[in-house]
Parts: sequence; structure tokens; C-alpha cells
Amino acid sequence: MRRKAMIGAIGGLAAGIALTTVAIGSPSWAKNDEQARAPAQTSAQSGAPAGIPSVGWGAVPRLADLVERVSPSVVQVLVRSPAQAGQAGGPGGLPDAFRGTPFEDFFGRQFGAPGAPSRELPDRMGSDSGFFIGDGYIVTNNHVIDDAKKVMVRLVDDREIDAELVGVDPKTDLAVLRVKDAGSVRSLEWGDSDAARPGDSVFAVGAPFGLGNTVTSGIVSARGRNINSGPYDDFIQVDAPINQGNSGGPLFNTEGQVIGVNSAIYSPSGGNVGIGFSIPSSLARSIVRQIIENGSVQRGWLGVQIQPVTPDMAKGLNLKEPKGAIVAEVTDASPAKKAGFRTGDVILSFGDKAIDEVHDLTRAVADTKAGSTRDVRVLRGGREQVLKVRIEALEDGVVRTASLADPGAPSASGGGRVALTDLGLQLASEGGAVIADVTVNSPASDVGLRPGDRIVMVNQLETATTAEVAKAVDEARRQKREAVLFQIDRGGQRLFVGVPFEAR
Repeated sequence: MRRKAMIGAIGGLAAGIALTTVAIGSPSWAKNDEQARAPAQTSAQSGAPAGIPSVGWGAVPRLADLVERVSPSVVQVLVRSPAQAGQAGGPGGLPDAFRGTPFEDFFGRQFGAPGAPSRELPDRMGSDSGFFIGDGYIVTNNHVIDDAKKVMVRLVDDREIDAELVGVDPKTDLAVLRVKDAGSVRSLEWGDSDAARPGDSVFAVGAPFGLGNTVTSGIVSARGRNINSGPYDDFIQVDAPINQGNSGGPLFNTEGQVIGVNSAIYSPSGGNVGIGFSIPSSLARSIVRQIIENGSVQRGWLGVQIQPVTPDMAKGLNLKEPKGAIVAEVTDASPAKKAGFRTGDVILSFGDKAIDEVHDLTRAVADTKAGSTRDVRVLRGGREQVLKVRIEALEDGVVRTASLADPGAPSASGGGRVALTDLGLQLASEGGAVIADVTVNSPASDVGLRPGDRIVMVNQLETATTAEVAKAVDEARRQKREAVLFQIDRGGQRLFVGVPFEAR
């Protein structure tokens, strides 16, 4: 039977066996000194085409020297957690085959079926990774210690020490522990993850499957990966062998500096296939500092729902490139509302940071201290303007900093029709301009428009009737735009869709 590929956290919990999270590493190394840096040859020297410099590998250093220096600062995180409902021998654990049979009473006493005498179940024991970052503080993943009854760390000399929880940040999957009497364990140094490029050599140290400190190596495969684990995804992807048990372990550059915290893997089977993900130090460092200083993390709040600008949207907006974040909705009484943001605004920059994609905005706002004021450059009606917004603190229960609009289920509708033939749409006038039909294999069909979607805006202009929609589409066609930008209401959720005038 074929197994589905999955992206998941790489922590491990099991009864009777210690499982740990996986780490990332890299296969090749370039020494960072003059002797190891082979000078780039000219195209004439190398025989390469004119104008293209030849790039060669430097001398390969001894990775063992770096590993020997950093390994003592990497620890196993030992976790005791309560048994989960449905665990074998626990509540709900009775196999379905025995329910309603004469064997239910007998096996119910073993599996904890309803009505059977309750009995205490054994705790789950787990093992993952972490690393010292200063003054007894240890960084690991939130999913490693989530619901833990007791946490200990095992040092490289096999000493086991009780650890106290300082704080966690579930949104970035980070946690900080603290131990006393660890002795003179050296703290690791944060590196610059922003300087890491695809192809750069990296290595990781962690405790896969509870085996204790294990070194793996590889390269940076990609930057800025979004694996839909949270609103602040910005993972470093690496190709190092990664397995359960390295969660919370450090990812190192060739200087022995921590540039990431290993957190997740992509795998069809649960084992390593060379695709792992690490939280970059540029994010982890500030989160860890806030947890140590305050016990929690405070983030800024803007109060908008946003979408990425797709190529079709960019054509509809006459943008040269599909960059920015388009505002799908502005939350009432939010900083954005007070600053004058409107639905349809395309956010191009926040403070001094360019917004190329939606996660650039979520991270920029989250990193802004409450009470701070920022200039935000937006595109509105074909013109750029600057809005000044005072960021407030994000609190539990309020809308996220800047959340991605997520379409809900469409509602049914009918009525008289207006045809937009080249787009493949039939519109009905019932409570506004409602899509009554979508032609198969049409531009509208290709971008996912559905019957029941209500068109509320065309090219950043509000439209309340089918006639207004048709007029706005005609205007876009007259301006020789390659696409038209719709905002639709689908089941109460608003989102933007760029519809090209010709099917692909």
C-alpha cells in the first residue's frame, strides 16, 4: 500500500524506547581561511565561455575539529508525558472487533473500555534534542516539551539534570529550558542565517532515536520555505539525513555557529529522505531572547487579512511583478482601520522593509514593538501612497497580525443573467452580482471561481450590480490589461482572484 508523503515535526515519543528528533547536515565543506579559498579562475584560464567566471571547490577541512568543539553544548531532552486517550491499554483502546461481543467485558478490563474498572496507564517517555545558549538556558522545540510532566536533560558526559521550563512560543515551535549545576558547559554562538545561501555547507548535531549525539552534514537546499505550520514560516531547507529525535537540535554553519533550530522533515515513511526544515536563527534568536527576558513573546498587530499577489492579479493591477500583499479585509477597530487601510490596497512596503510576499508582512508586523509607528506604502487605484500606522500588541483572541484569507464554502444563488463570455462567467442579479455559472476550461474556471461566489469589487473598485461588474471588466479590456482583478465573497470570506482574459 502506497504511503502518503507528509510534512511533520520530527520529535519522538514512545513507551519503552526513546525517540529523538532529526538534525540537518551537509556533505561538503569549504574551509573559511585563505589557504582553503581557491581563487576563482578567469574564463580564459578555465576554458569557460567569455564573461562567465569559473567557480571551484576549496580544500575540504576536518569537520571533526568543529564537531569536537560544539558537541558538548548539545543535549538530549528527556520528556515524561501522560498517556494519551486511545493509547493501547488506555481509554478508547479496545479494538472495534471486540465491541458488542461476549469478549467486550473481558478485553474491556485490559483496554479500558467504558464501564470497565479504571487503571492508571504508564507515562510516555520521549527523547529529543536541545542546545545551550547561555547562563544555563537551553533552546529546543515547543512540540518536544508540549504537555510534559517532567523534563530532564542528558549532557554529553551522561549526567542527567532536572530542567525547568522558562517559556514557549507555539507559533514558531520554540521553547526555552533552564538547568542549574550543569558545570562549565560552553554556550553556542548564534550565526547569521540571512547569510546562508542554497549550496552552503551545514552540519547538525542531535540525538536521533535516542542514540545520543550524532553528526550529520549536508547543504542548504533552499531558503524561505513555507510548510504551512504557522503564520511565521520561514524555514531553511536542508538535505542532511534527518530522523526522529533531532527536534530542537542546532544547525551549524562552517564556523560552528548556530544558524537554525531543526524542527520538521518531509517524508513518505517517517524516515529521512533528505528534506528537512530548520527555524532560522534570525527568527529564533529574537524569540528566545523575549522568552528569557519576559517568559513569553509579544508581537505586533496590524489587523488585516491578506493574500499574495498572483501573476494574474498583477496583470489586473498593472503591476510589473507579482509582489506585495493585497488586503482582503480590514478588521474593525484595528490599527489598520484607524490608519485608513482599505480592502483592495496592495501593501508594497512596511517601514523600511519591502513586502514581496505575504509572509514578509506577517513577520515584519510581528517583529514591531507595540506602540511603534510605521510608514506603510500601498498601491490604491493605480497610485502609490503612504499610510502611517501605530502598531498594537497582538493578544490571544484577536485576529492575527496579518492572516491569509481562506475561502469558505460557496452559497447557492440564481436569477437573471449577464454574460462575460471571454472570462467564462454568467452573472445573476440576486443580492448583488453573483456568479451563476462558470464555463468549463474557461479563464474563470482555471483560477477557481465557483457558482455562488459574489463579486464585490473589480480592479479595486466596489461593484454592487452585474452592470457595474460588466462596466469595470470592459474598462479593463479597453485599457488592454491582460487580466481583471475580482474580489469575491465566498461563504462570508472575502478573497481576491486575478482572471486572465484568455485561458492558458
